[in-house]
Amino acid sequence: MKKFVVFLLAAAMLMQLCACGTDVPDETTAETETAEQTGETRTQHALSNDLDFGGETFSAAFFYEEAATVNYYVNESSSDKMTAAVYRRAQKAEDFLGIDIKHTADVSGDDYRTLYKSGDDIYQQLFLASFPISYMSGGYLMSLEELPHIDMSAEWWNYEQIKRLQLGKYPYFAVSDFMITEPLCITFNRDMIVDNNLEDPYKLVDEGTWTLDKYIEMAGAVVNDKDGNGLYDDEDDIIGSINFGGYSIALFTGCNQFISEKNEEGKLELTLNTEKTLDIVDKLISLRNHPGSYMDATGKSLKFSTGTVLFKGAYVSWVAEAADCPFSFGVIPMPKYNAEQEEYLCYDSSNLMAVSGTTKNKELVGAALEYLAWDSKNEVFPTYYDVLLKTRYSGDMETRHMLDIIFDSIAYEVGGTFFAMQPGFCELWYIGDQVLFYGLDNFSALYRSMKAPARQSIETFYTALNAAESIGE
Repeated sequence: MKKFVVFLLAAAMLMQLCACGTDVPDETTAETETAEQTGETRTQHALSNDLDFGGETFSAAFFYEEAATVNYYVNESSSDKMTAAVYRRAQKAEDFLGIDIKHTADVSGDDYRTLYKSGDDIYQQLFLASFPISYMSGGYLMSLEELPHIDMSAEWWNYEQIKRLQLGKYPYFAVSDFMITEPLCITFNRDMIVDNNLEDPYKLVDEGTWTLDKYIEMAGAVVNDKDGNGLYDDEDDIIGSINFGGYSIALFTGCNQFISEKNEEGKLELTLNTEKTLDIVDKLISLRNHPGSYMDATGKSLKFSTGTVLFKGAYVSWVAEAADCPFSFGVIPMPKYNAEQEEYLCYDSSNLMAVSGTTKNKELVGAALEYLAWDSKNEVFPTYYDVLLKTRYSGDMETRHMLDIIFDSIAYEVGGTFFAMQPGFCELWYIGDQVLFYGLDNFSALYRSMKAPARQSIETFYTALNAAESIGE
């Protein structure tokens, strides 16, 4: 499946990621063969060498904290390979285009809206927080089609996913190699697999038989209430799986069951009320009802690194929790619905990149986005994937192979990303949590009560979007 290239959440945590029980190469000596180092021939961008914007500023605004910007822009280089690669990418763009790149973190939505309404061209590149429908339907964003120099057919742009994110007449969200994705996956205790004579998850993945049923079966097989109090609250009790709130929607996505999809007219509609959904819910109920097989880690001291948990659902960067664990761990994609499902699907709900509607110098912005997207495969991508993930943070070829599968199977729940906090959608997006953590047994009743407000959320959005896109026509 073609990669869904979207934004990284909690990027700073990635710098702590480490494979347990393995020798970790020193980051200062670990090498990567970048396209530039090996002389590999790449398709060149079509930007003219005569472009020179005279030192004009290209400014990026991050609607979240500074720690989450490190894979996009940094203020200075360092001995850290990723930081150095990111810094050099910006330097090369500045030199080639004659621009000055600036970035600002933790920009608030209210502050941006105030700037927009005043017409101030302070920021051009926007990194929006999750659920950005108000920016789209409010007319705050510029269509990518207005920007010159961007070649959407080039390999460093993902035109398929740009169109997937397009809900109205125009595309607003730029999907390119400039972004680093962070899918949800499952980490597991490899020693516990061996000790319990369980099937090797890596072999199951390769055989195409890593399924929701297998996940539930294995989680239930290891549980052990060692103190016999029936509570699974002691540090020595063995737990099948722990997860954080909001993670369980990834189990539905992994089964190729989405909250919503676009119909033949290109309009989003609800698609959760299916026989498959009912079956997935029943399976999760069985997981919940098996004592010790599943536990929400939120607010609990229990951690994967204690060695008493078989599975943990996590963002790729969140496996930093296992950095000091005294056992070997593995990483695998989300389980499929059944063996007949063709692809593994790993849910990503990261943030989105857009262009401010106040942008005045479209030539500069289009050229900057094109160059940054193109140059990312020269050094930043190879450093991130080949040095950080595959060399520094994983100790064997099997784990590196699993990382390839995970990153190649990223799935994007469009309706959930845009509407998850809207009436009706919120309850449906948290359906897995409601089953596993809060005892929901009757999904059909929940859906009946939520479908009307969810559909109204869609209609309200389209009414506003149509009005915004009609201005000036």
